[in-house]
Amino acid sequence: MSVLTKQFKDALSQVEPGEDAAHAAEAHAEVRDVLHGHSDLVEWGLHSVLIGSYRREVSIRRVKDVDVFCELPSLPEDQDPQDLLDKFARLLADEYGDRVTKNDRSVKVDFPDFDMHVDVVPARAAGDEWEIPDRDGGWEKTHPVKFSELSTARNQAHDEKYVPVVKLLRQTRRALLGEAKPGGFFVEIAAYHSFASIPDGNSDDSPNSTAEYYTVALEKMAPILRDHADDVARLMNPAIPEQELHVRATRAELDAIADKWEQAAVDAREALESENDQDAARTFKRLLGQNSDGDDVFEVPVVVSAGHRSLPSGESPTFG
Repeated sequence: MSVLTKQFKDALSQVEPGEDAAHAAEAHAEVRDVLHGHSDLVEWGLHSVLIGSYRREVSIRRVKDVDVFCELPSLPEDQDPQDLLDKFARLLADEYGDRVTKNDRSVKVDFPDFDMHVDVVPARAAGDEWEIPDRDGGWEKTHPVKFSELSTARNQAHDEKYVPVVKLLRQTRRALLGEAKPGGFFVEIAAYHSFASIPDGNSDDSPNSTAEYYTVALEKMAPILRDHADDVARLMNPAIPEQELHVRATRAELDAIADKWEQAAVDAREALESENDQDAARTFKRLLGQNSDGDDVFEVPVVVSAGHRSLPSGESPTFG
């Protein structure tokens, strides 16, 4: 079995956000400070929280956007959602000028120096959940904070393996699909559901390595993606179980990711069970592709045989 522990550890370092993490922290903190400086929003009970893949620690290089969720528990019941977005856009434009864009569900603030943007999402209370403006001019239920909590719990149940594997799965989507839809969030939701059927850290049947976790996750996700593409069983929002996940992708795009994921699962299993680390690594290298800097995510280990005086790193090998 080819678990390639060092190579998977190095692969994870290759997809880490790097300096984007510091830029994202600076950008979202700045926008939140601006918002909390406006009395109208404070009177409505403004409580801003970081959400999205960056908050859930599953972002991969590069981080292009950061989401700030603005809870407004005292927002008047008759507040029109688009008027609310207009208000946020005006307040932010006072600070950022033409770097502000109003969208259907959020207000975007560009940070060109960081090559990223902050999406500001206003929300009103709806019982234990929240509602945000939808694309049709009404309100839509959501609970991103709960999804963050669910993700943290899943990561803990799997001995901190869930988050790193989700990063590898998001990178796999990038390698297989490039800029095509569906995006990384779709893959993350499918991964979350797939982990429900993977034995956790308290089980003797739990995967024993990152390579095995990655392979099993690919296998468990494949039928989930196929069922979604075929309208057999749609992906549901883990935080609001009765709510179907909105996916910006055509039927052809959904078929494409299902096809590619099924093949990726077969290839990963063959690699994992291989006795040849180089062959296995070449497969994992293909499945994980390159990061946004153009660097290979997964490296093929160098074969060192008797007669070599040193490794490429300059370290001397020991032969028994």
